[in-house]
Amino acid sequence: MTMVENVRSGLLIGAAPRGEEGREPWFLDPREILRTVRLRWLTVLLPVLLCLGAAAAWTQLNPPQYAASTQILIDPRGLQVVKDGLTPPDQASDASLLLVDSQLRVLTSDDVLGRAVDRLDLARDPEFQGRETLIGAIKGFIARLTGRTEPPAEPRLTALRILRDRVGARRLERSFVVELGVTSEDREKAARLARGIAETYLARDAATRSDTTRRAGEAIEGRLAELREALRRAEDKAQGFRAKHNIVGTRSQLVSEQQLTQLSDQLGAARAKALDAGTRLRQVEGVLAGGRSESVSEIVQNPTITALRGQLAGIERLRADAEETLGKRHPSYMAAVVQEKALRAAIEAEIRRIAAASRNDFEAAQASARVLASTLERRKADALKVGDDFVQLRELERQVEASRAVYEAFLVRARELQEQQRLDTSASRIISPASPPEKRIGPPTPVVFVAAVVAGLGLGLVGGLGLELLAGRVRSRRRLEGHLGRTGLDALPRAPRKAARPASLRADFGTARGDTPYEVALARLRHRLAAEPGTKPGTRSGATPLVVLVTAGDDRAGKSVLARSLALSAVADRERVILVDADPKGLLTRDLGAAAPRDLAGLLRARAPLGDALVTLPSGLRVLPRPSDLPRDLAGALADALLRSEADLVVVDLGLVGGDVVTERLIAEERIPVLLLAVSARRGRLAAVDRALKAIGPARRARVVVTDADLRE
Repeated sequence: MTMVENVRSGLLIGAAPRGEEGREPWFLDPREILRTVRLRWLTVLLPVLLCLGAAAAWTQLNPPQYAASTQILIDPRGLQVVKDGLTPPDQASDASLLLVDSQLRVLTSDDVLGRAVDRLDLARDPEFQGRETLIGAIKGFIARLTGRTEPPAEPRLTALRILRDRVGARRLERSFVVELGVTSEDREKAARLARGIAETYLARDAATRSDTTRRAGEAIEGRLAELREALRRAEDKAQGFRAKHNIVGTRSQLVSEQQLTQLSDQLGAARAKALDAGTRLRQVEGVLAGGRSESVSEIVQNPTITALRGQLAGIERLRADAEETLGKRHPSYMAAVVQEKALRAAIEAEIRRIAAASRNDFEAAQASARVLASTLERRKADALKVGDDFVQLRELERQVEASRAVYEAFLVRARELQEQQRLDTSASRIISPASPPEKRIGPPTPVVFVAAVVAGLGLGLVGGLGLELLAGRVRSRRRLEGHLGRTGLDALPRAPRKAARPASLRADFGTARGDTPYEVALARLRHRLAAEPGTKPGTRSGATPLVVLVTAGDDRAGKSVLARSLALSAVADRERVILVDADPKGLLTRDLGAAAPRDLAGLLRARAPLGDALVTLPSGLRVLPRPSDLPRDLAGALADALLRSEADLVVVDLGLVGGDVVTERLIAEERIPVLLLAVSARRGRLAAVDRALKAIGPARRARVVVTDADLRE
């Protein structure tokens, strides 16, 4: 047994329990995912090819699209070109935003887009006439077959529909700026379309304003004739009433009222004049009575009196000089006194003349005031007579003024609107002209294909994992451990071809020693079986042999290969081994090609040793072929015979669990502690393992051995 002792620990599959607790599901394990990819590569590859085909078809059916954008400032205030515009210049903030949103709808309306189609001649552009797709061709073929063909659409409507789908507009946040975007298959055309639509919108907006102003002016002019006729009728009515009642006056006042006002003013002036003249007269008379003349302005300001007083002053100086130098008796003094008296007499005479004039003015002013007072009284009496008629006349005149005001306002407004038609009062303008875009819309073609590969791999991987879950295959020891909740299951790599083929029973397998992973794993498994509690190592001294039952849930061939390989591995270590074929199909017996020397049923009934029914191979392996008919009641006797046999190891190749009564009786045999349940990683199914373990029952713990396993896991 030196072979097992010298092998590397890395090859001892299942040498020690791994102690893995809480292992994640197998489909989250990268190694299991890679295993699934290798096994189901076609399932993974097919979605990748389909996605690549779809990406290629998409790139062919969808030519590259380029988006160009332009920004338009829509100022709701407009320009204050004239004092009274047709629309109010300022609005509330919310109303302004609603106006901009409304203009956003106008910008993308069929009216503006239709004019852009005509302006840019898109009805003749192949891009805006639509390309026939595969689905469209199929629909057209079906329509022709059913006779439901539709007339061709008008080119302009087709271009308008396609342009409507390629145009988008939005208002930038917290602003009155609208961004217009247009997509096309050509960079230059996209920019040209964006500029054309923006310019068409601005021109249409100006034309709409002018047309609105024109219609408003026409409506006002239509009312002017009616207002003019109403004004004429009102004026004729007022003039007829004035002529009928002999009321003369201006539009604002009658003649009698004017005369009363004038007479009242004249009377006041005359009375003021008389009062003033009386005051002057009393002042002059006071001077004549001996008062001071300097207090009367008329005397002081009179040029004659001023001249006389100047002469009097000169004479008084001469008199004073003569009196002082010559004396009072001197002729010069006497002559000066005479001249002084003459001048004083002249001044007094002039003052009397002024007093007489003042008296005449006072009397004239009083007479004028009396005349005006009497005239005013007569005019008042006349004015009272026309009071009622004047009230009615005033009402008629107010109607005339109202009609005249409305007519004049309409006339002025009509002239203003006529001039406003020629003015563009819009403040909207293009603030960011469209330019040809640098990049196309959407991801580049390499990115599309990379995404297709990634999506295909994802779909393929998910599909492969889904199919793998639905298939319920074992595939690996890790997957089976996760399913069963056990760790440290025994595993064997894939058996070599010479061990799997039937001719290996005849070959001298024991002489061809080697340290292949399969042989090392077999040796390790065999010695672990010998070390199990309740078993005794086989010796050459006649001790109870180690009996190993090998069964399976669904892999009959793998189970037989495992039993055969265990027996041949023990033979290679110079152990006495008996290989018993208890499978109802008799695969080992069929491969051996020889019958037992003695009938097994008779031998078991006679409780004779098994040696008479064994076939010894050249390698030293003794095989107990399965008879054509083994009675069910001899299953217990077969177990007794196996336990009494002179061998170190007895390997029993049972049938499938639940396949026959002999297999079930041997599995239930408590004296045989070792039961191997062979599960093929390639061919085995988890459901079959569950059924087999359930059939074996919890009282008998089967040792699960994974065959065809991967040693690298």
